[in-house]
Amino acid sequence: MLKSRPSLGIAGLVVLMCAGFAVAMAAAPPDEVTLDDCQSKQAAVKFPHKAHIAVTDCVTCHHTQAGLTAETATATEVQKCGSCHTKPEKAETPKCAEMSLTKNPFHIACINCHKEQVKKDAATKAPTKCQDCHPKAA
Repeated sequence: MLKSRPSLGIAGLVVLMCAGFAVAMAAAPPDEVTLDDCQSKQAAVKFPHKAHIAVTDCVTCHHTQAGLTAETATATEVQKCGSCHTKPEKAETPKCAEMSLTKNPFHIACINCHKEQVKKDAATKAPTKCQDCHPKAA
C-alpha cells in the first residue's frame, strides 16, 4: 500500500513556482543590449536598454510592435532592430549597414533624440558623436 507523501507534493509545487519565476525573469527586458547586427566599419554599440526604458516608451524604438511595454515584453517576443533593418523588405526602410546620419536607422532615431534631449537640458549625457557610441578598438 502506498502512503501519501505531502512533502513530495510541496516540493513539486516549489519546483514549478521556481521554474515559472525563472521563465518570467528570462523574458524580462535586458539591462544592456549589444547592437552588433549591422556593424561593419565601426565597433558594436553597448546600448543601455534599462536607462532608456525609464525615459521613453518601448514603441519609440520597437515601432512595429504597437502597445509594447516593459510589462508586456515578458509575454511577447520582442523584435530586434536588425530583424527589419539588416535586410529591409521595403526600399524606403532605413538599412542599418549605412554609415550616413540620414540613412542609418540608429543614427536617425538615436542621435536625433539625443540632440533633442541636449537642447532641453545641456547637462544631459546623451551621446551625439561617433566615438561616444562606437568605442575605438584597444
